[in-house]
Amino acid sequence: MNKDGTKRRDRQLVRILGLLKTLSEGGRPSVHQLAARFRTRRETIYRDLRALQDIGYPIAGDAEGRLSHPRLFERAPIPPTGLSEEEIEAILWAVKLAGMKEPYAEALRRAEDKIRLLGLTGKKAGSPDEAITTLDRGIKRYGGHQSTILNLVEAILRKRRCLVEYQTPSEMKAWKIEYDPYRLVSAHGGLYAIGWLPSQERLITLAVERIRLIAPLQQGFKVSPGLDLKKRAEESFGIIWERSMQVVIRFRADQAPYVAEREWHPTQKVRHLKDGRLELIFKAGGLFEITRWILSWGDAAEVISPLRLKKHVKDNLRRAAAVYA
Repeated sequence: MNKDGTKRRDRQLVRILGLLKTLSEGGRPSVHQLAARFRTRRETIYRDLRALQDIGYPIAGDAEGRLSHPRLFERAPIPPTGLSEEEIEAILWAVKLAGMKEPYAEALRRAEDKIRLLGLTGKKAGSPDEAITTLDRGIKRYGGHQSTILNLVEAILRKRRCLVEYQTPSEMKAWKIEYDPYRLVSAHGGLYAIGWLPSQERLITLAVERIRLIAPLQQGFKVSPGLDLKKRAEESFGIIWERSMQVVIRFRADQAPYVAEREWHPTQKVRHLKDGRLELIFKAGGLFEITRWILSWGDAAEVISPLRLKKHVKDNLRRAAAVYA
């Protein structure tokens, strides 16, 4: 949501809260009077009244249900949410952390509005904007991909083969494939589908935002009994599912504390050397992703094993040096 959209949503929230306060004071002002008081259109007031009804406020109209002269039942209870204050705080913080990169960011914002209108926010959760700032960089946005995501989830749960049109940035035309989706994976600010390509009998990773069309077919699929999806996910370094390898990386002493304070992979082990250096050991697949991560450490990281990873990093460094020669 851009700044104008945020301001518009905030104005709506303030208006609805003012509308609720006016109705709680008794009396039966007309929609025309309410529109004049809040300097907006009657259609906007009607929409706000329906929003209050949707979240459980007992607003009534005339005998035929029209809201031209709305009133608030004084004793009608608002349906309980069953959420503790801590849970409500967690939801509001999740909304703030999610930002606009998530597929259902707008739905999260609407949920936040409903929570606030119900008066359920505690002191801690009242203003998460004042307590936390998100600095997301290099993220992908999925606001327009909800239908693709829902189709993928349905196909995964029902184990349905799909017809997929997929287009990479380097190709002029989309290519059509039959695809068995196994999992959705969120990683590195992106959302990816891991699945089986029957025509080539291999696993393949698809970036969700590059899927132009997905249509579930009547044909089902079965995950091979020999394919342990959980184990594959645990052993992969990122989104690329390849045969795992034992990786040993030695870090310079001044960077050792920063390496040790994070979990880079679930299988990792840390070995502190006498001279202050540190060796990080883990078992994972994904030559390209592991190489890219190692290069981010510059000259502070040295690959000890395996040899093919060491060679891959060395070749990348040679090509990078040639660019600046």
